[in-house]
Amino acid sequence: MTVFAATTGPFGTFEGLGLWGRLGYWGGIVGASILLTRAQQRLIRGRAEHLRLLAQLPYAGILALLAHGMNLLIFPHWGGWQDFGFLLVVTLSVVLLIEITVFLLRNYALQPAAEATQQEVADTVNAEQRFLRRLPLDKRGPLIRLEAQDHYLLVVTERGQETLLMRLGDAAAELAETGLRVHRSHWVAPRQVRRHARQKGRDFLQMRDDSLVPVSRSCRPAAQAAGLL
Repeated sequence: MTVFAATTGPFGTFEGLGLWGRLGYWGGIVGASILLTRAQQRLIRGRAEHLRLLAQLPYAGILALLAHGMNLLIFPHWGGWQDFGFLLVVTLSVVLLIEITVFLLRNYALQPAAEATQQEVADTVNAEQRFLRRLPLDKRGPLIRLEAQDHYLLVVTERGQETLLMRLGDAAAELAETGLRVHRSHWVAPRQVRRHARQKGRDFLQMRDDSLVPVSRSCRPAAQAAGLL
């Protein structure tokens, strides 16, 4: 926005200032807008929608005052309530237009996508909860990893670990939306991966329980696609 405004020079800044002057002027306006927006977001977080719109009135007033002060220092013919009123009307119009656009996008255009995402999260949680019912109550926590051990399955959660009589393939299919298989003997929950490590040309994932889980060559593309490597 700073570069665009400095290049086009709206509101008389093209005629009144050089390129570096316009960059400084609009950089100050944009920077002040960002700081005011962050402060406003903290104050109105979780508030009703109509309060968000009302909050644009003091926001526009403060921003117009800052711009008015800069104009008094820079432009010799600037001054008076008429000029400030012009700035206030322009600033408030732009701020309200942006806020109304965001409101329409958030509540109408983006609503189906948001609902779909919430449903996906719910399905993921339900799948994990169903799987965890096989564990003792004191071990039922967020899944970290699964490891095949002969005919048994080692289940590691944030509350400990337990062994089940179950095949890794069946568990991985049941938890397909929750994590992925990275080795014929290992399944991981991506959110529990701390970092990717390379040892002697092989890929490993350091998990939240500090274990190193190997990534096989056949599973490497899937791990890369999940952002784990």
